[in-house]
Amino acid sequence: MVGAHTDSPCLRVRPKSNQKSEGLLKVGVSTYGGGLWYTWFDRPLGMAGKVIVKGTEERLVHIPKPILIIPSLAIHLQSADERKAFDPNSENHLVPILCSSSKDSGDGKHANELLDIIAGAAGCSPGDITDVDICLMDSHPAEICGAKSEFISSPRIDNLLSTFACISALSETDPAQISDIVVAAAFDHEEVGSVSASGADSTTVSTWIERILESLNVTSSSIKSAMMARSILVSADCAHATHPNYPAKHQSEHKVAINGGIVFKANANQRYSTTCTTTAIARQVCDKVGVKHQDFVVRNDSPCGSTIGPLLSAMLGVRAIDVGAPQWAMHSCRETCGAADVENLKNLCKGFFEHFRAIDNSFKEI
Repeated sequence: MVGAHTDSPCLRVRPKSNQKSEGLLKVGVSTYGGGLWYTWFDRPLGMAGKVIVKGTEERLVHIPKPILIIPSLAIHLQSADERKAFDPNSENHLVPILCSSSKDSGDGKHANELLDIIAGAAGCSPGDITDVDICLMDSHPAEICGAKSEFISSPRIDNLLSTFACISALSETDPAQISDIVVAAAFDHEEVGSVSASGADSTTVSTWIERILESLNVTSSSIKSAMMARSILVSADCAHATHPNYPAKHQSEHKVAINGGIVFKANANQRYSTTCTTTAIARQVCDKVGVKHQDFVVRNDSPCGSTIGPLLSAMLGVRAIDVGAPQWAMHSCRETCGAADVENLKNLCKGFFEHFRAIDNSFKEI
């Protein structure tokens, strides 16, 4: 199985978002996940998410138009210490401005101007909207950049890049090449701990597996245990590329290059699920499909993030490895990765689907 996650740090519209200040309408938001919130300032913002219509129907909405902005405070109005620190208060200062205010306040929860825009995207009247789950987003589309067109600048690279790679790999895998059950799964709420009905730290995966095996008339618990022991989980999540302006932040023997190949992420304290055995298997998969690879660990004096890898590995009792495409500016409103690494990650995922069983059968474990 290749697992990824779909969520990214963002600003989410509150259940009651209608705010007014100095003759302007603002939209109350909550911070989701650990974002680099200063990157959201002075950036035209759109919206996307889910709307409940007439209390019974879910509709997805996408509003690419830049309808919101969070302006910075002018340099002349800040002290030298404030300019140096740039530490905005997320409750008071991270509030998007929508437009000039009107006398009509809307439904009591959201401004009419906001409801009109959301209703237009949902194809309904404003009065039909009962609830919303809306996220703000950078309205500027992703693009290729760099003098050699070797970088991708985009919102939410972490971790939609991995989601795209594993789903694309599954759809392109030739069924004639495999003899196993192959799975690509993308979970929500990884950025806030994965504890939810749609998160990796739940019974969702084990329930799916039970249903799959029951459909194949596999009911013996011993057979199920044996199948898990023979399986592998590839946790696909982005990795920290070495920043050329901050090289000292990276472990000197484990520097990772954009477009330098897929990263194998290891951590002695089990923040990643990688082991020497799963790394050896992954290297052979890379050799099969012609994908370069790199090794990554954090410095001892640096914190280390985690992924769905350790959660699912512990829950399912399955071997696992954490891999990812290298990127800069993780958790920024806009991130950067290598153009070549998108294809690299897809090919690695496809390689696991098609070649893992043969490689594992030839592998001699203690």
